[in-house]
Amino acid sequence: MDETFRLKDSSAVDQTCRSLQTGTMANLEEAISLARQAVAATPDDHPDRARRLNSLGNKLYHQYERTGAMADLEEAIEMARQAVAATPNDHPNHAAWLNNLGNKLDHRYGRTGTMADLEEAIGLARQAVAATPNDHPDRAAWLNNLGNKLGHRYRRTGTMADLEEAISLARQAVAATPDDHPDRAGRLNNLGEKLEGRYERTGAIADLEEAIEMARQAVAATPNDHPNRTAWLNNLRNKLDRRYKQTGVLRT
Repeated sequence: MDETFRLKDSSAVDQTCRSLQTGTMANLEEAISLARQAVAATPDDHPDRARRLNSLGNKLYHQYERTGAMADLEEAIEMARQAVAATPNDHPNHAAWLNNLGNKLDHRYGRTGTMADLEEAIGLARQAVAATPNDHPDRAAWLNNLGNKLGHRYRRTGTMADLEEAISLARQAVAATPDDHPDRAGRLNNLGEKLEGRYERTGAIADLEEAIEMARQAVAATPNDHPNRTAWLNNLRNKLDRRYKQTGVLRT
């Protein structure tokens, strides 16, 4: 799962949060309307214009997730492009806007299969990582996202270099994530999935063993009532089943 940086104006954020909590489209539509008004009222050279463009893009993407309307995704991408263009390279939010644009392009690739979108998404994700200091709290998320996009390209092209780099980035993302971070389980799961993918390609049992360990840690790091716990448990079960089929040995 890719991770998106969200920074919003207070008037629209309340409506967005309410729509996410209640599932009410009316609240999301009102949030989009407010965000459009904020962008329209902001001069091109205003220091907050990029933030408001990014905010509108994120809300449009939420609406796309709800409705599947490609027009919303297309406009979300355009808003994200404008946010990047309006932000100096040395601005503290530049990497976040690059990351968000890359994520939206990656989602469009997932919908249309257009390789140009995936290639651009990878390039933007690389820029986001390069623009982020090693000790920055968002660096792990950008590493995770770049690894996911390289994993998508590997699945499309079968290029092992992409899978190897994706695994390396996933390792770095996990290493940079504190034990009590809410995204740690997801990053552990991502690393496990990529290691399992290399096992599928090479048959190296060490990769499957490590994938199982990452899946165990993902489950252990997830509260019993967390909505992703079932998915992590299922992933662990699949890996254990695969090891049994490979080795014929019953293990826990």
